[in-house]
Amino acid sequence: MKKSVRYVAILFLLLSFTASFSHSSNLIKKRNTGILVVKTRDTNGNKLVKVPFNLDDEEYETNDNGKKRIRVSARETHTLEFGEVKGYVIKTPENGIHGFDVEPGGKKVVVGIYERSGSPTPTPKPTETSIPTPKPTATATATPKATVVPTATPVTKPTAIVTATPTPKTVAIPWQMFHYNAQHTGQSHYNGSHSGTVKWTYTQSDITEGTVPNSISIDSNGTLYVTAANKLLAINSDGELLWNKEVGGIGATAISSDESTIYAVGGKVLYAFSSSGAEQLWSFTEPTDNIYGEPTVGSDGTIYVGSWDTYVYAVNSVGKLKWKYQTDGAIAPLASPTLSNDGSTIYVGSGDRNKDEGGTLYALNSDGELIWKVENLDGARVSGAVVGADGTIYATGSGRVHAFNESGNQLWESEKDTASSLTPSLSSDGTLYVGTSEGKVYAINSSNGKSKWSNPYQTGLNPDYTGDPKDPQYGVLATIVIGADGIIYVGAMDGVMHALNTDGTVLWKYTTGDSINENCPAIGPDGSLYFSSADKYIYAIKDK
Repeated sequence: MKKSVRYVAILFLLLSFTASFSHSSNLIKKRNTGILVVKTRDTNGNKLVKVPFNLDDEEYETNDNGKKRIRVSARETHTLEFGEVKGYVIKTPENGIHGFDVEPGGKKVVVGIYERSGSPTPTPKPTETSIPTPKPTATATATPKATVVPTATPVTKPTAIVTATPTPKTVAIPWQMFHYNAQHTGQSHYNGSHSGTVKWTYTQSDITEGTVPNSISIDSNGTLYVTAANKLLAINSDGELLWNKEVGGIGATAISSDESTIYAVGGKVLYAFSSSGAEQLWSFTEPTDNIYGEPTVGSDGTIYVGSWDTYVYAVNSVGKLKWKYQTDGAIAPLASPTLSNDGSTIYVGSGDRNKDEGGTLYALNSDGELIWKVENLDGARVSGAVVGADGTIYATGSGRVHAFNESGNQLWESEKDTASSLTPSLSSDGTLYVGTSEGKVYAINSSNGKSKWSNPYQTGLNPDYTGDPKDPQYGVLATIVIGADGIIYVGAMDGVMHALNTDGTVLWKYTTGDSINENCPAIGPDGSLYFSSADKYIYAIKDK
């Protein structure tokens, strides 16, 4: 009996030692390695499976879900090269090659985006016009806590509406809505301008100070849709007005997935027009205050908008209310609802900038029910969110960028004073770009929240303004956009459009006649960069 007890004791000690050794080995491995996730998609976001790629001279391929997880050594530079896919050409990263590193215990996601061979890329020949010379002008942080609501009830019972399924497109719409797509990454699948050469400018005599052009959307023909002077304008790629419609205010625009319908916000109303401009299809008048949040279009045709009246509205493709959800505060400009990659979750930020209350980030399901919310972001305004390829949600509040997983748990937050309350931009290489009210631009590693540049890029100051450097007159109050090649475009209150390389050095600058604020630039299919300024002009900048 004693002998048996002795054997059991020895066995227990051996098992304990083995478990302890295994645990220690795993800890050492995590300290010295990170996870690389490789995904392969087409330009419509569809999965491409069994795609070959080379990582540090070793061959791999993505699985049946278009994904591959690999453990790699940390703090070393790795090189990933995407292979050939029959019928496709690699679009992003440029030349199919991407260099990266991974923090110990961290995760890096690299997405290879392929475009069908022979896909049409319209490149209209620009018409040179006489360009008028613009007058040159040269908080404490509380840790957010995710409140998970297991059984949520929508504010109003959703109305069941059968909607038509959008026609699939071979090539993604060049700039369908605010910040490019429903995930609001802000990165085009076209390269923007490398030279800063003006192609044309557009203005109208009836554009006044309060009705300057707002955020732009662009269809596959290169037609721009923008509101200005209380009208929806359709402008072709040569800067010629095609048609206009009264909308009674200014706001952002969006395009339906089949490009048959243009959505425009005017004051408290969401309008739908035929893309030919021949007729107004419907108007949605439920909001009781201005719609400052730009319209976001889901793949099922649902349009989502946020209003200063504190509600998020889901509207079907024929203009009928599906549901509405009341937040705790107003939904501010450039805080458009954002969709998860599969469209099943809607993220929206709110917060009353007229009070000293913290903002809130909400996650709603497709029926308008609350899934979770993150409160006390300690900022009067919480930005619209950005969703990464791996589902991570990024939003700004309290002068920081915050990253959350799909359950609403915070993964990290950046250092204080590294962000304003605008929607961040997310490059395919995993870099987040944000501006501040002090005119600084930061590049942040999306895997850990650390700054990638040793020093932020500093925009200029508004020459006509003197005051507190933290005043918005000095800041970056337009959202940042990114070309397919990674070039960053930053409009600022100094009236200058800044084009930056990925290392933060200047590629070019163009000075307008007034500040560039609270709008979102866009990149067209011919590589033109479009943006507006308070000088009442829309600018088209394109390489010759």
